[in-house]
Amino acid sequence: MGCGPTAEGDAARQKVYKVRGKITMSGGAVANAMVSFSPKSKQPVATGRTGADGTFTLTTYDAEDGAAAGDYVVLVTKEAAVAASSAVGHEQFKSGAVDGAKMHANLSGGGGGEGSASSLPSKYGSSAQSDLAVTVKPDNSNEFNLELKP
Repeated sequence: MGCGPTAEGDAARQKVYKVRGKITMSGGAVANAMVSFSPKSKQPVATGRTGADGTFTLTTYDAEDGAAAGDYVVLVTKEAAVAASSAVGHEQFKSGAVDGAKMHANLSGGGGGEGSASSLPSKYGSSAQSDLAVTVKPDNSNEFNLELKP
C-alpha cells in the first residue's frame, strides 16, 4: 500500500506566501467581492473576499495562508442582489452539478438579458478576458493594489 494518502497529500501541497491587496474601481473600494488568483502554471488556485475597505487576504489551504509563487490572472466577481433571473442554473449549482465559475458564466454571460449576476464588468470574471495579472514571489512582498476599469 505504500506511504498512504496523507503522505501523498502533503507532498502535493505547495509552499505558499502571504498575499494581500486592495481592489478599487473608479477610485472607490470594491467591497464584498470574491477575488481569485487563477494560476498560469501548476499552482493551486488562491481565493479571498474583500472587506468593506476593498482589502483582501488570500487563502490556498488554510485561512489567509497566501498563494504559491508564480504567475496568475486575477478574477474579481461580486454578486448583485439576487433577482428572479438568477434562477438560471441555480438548482444545478445547489446540487453540485455546476461549479461556481460556470454558474457565474451562466448568470453574467450576456445571454440573460436584464440583470447581471455581477455588479462588476464581466471581463473580470473570465481568465481569458481579465487584464489583471500578478506574480507572487517567495519573499513575502506580495501586496497587490488593483484598479478595475468600468
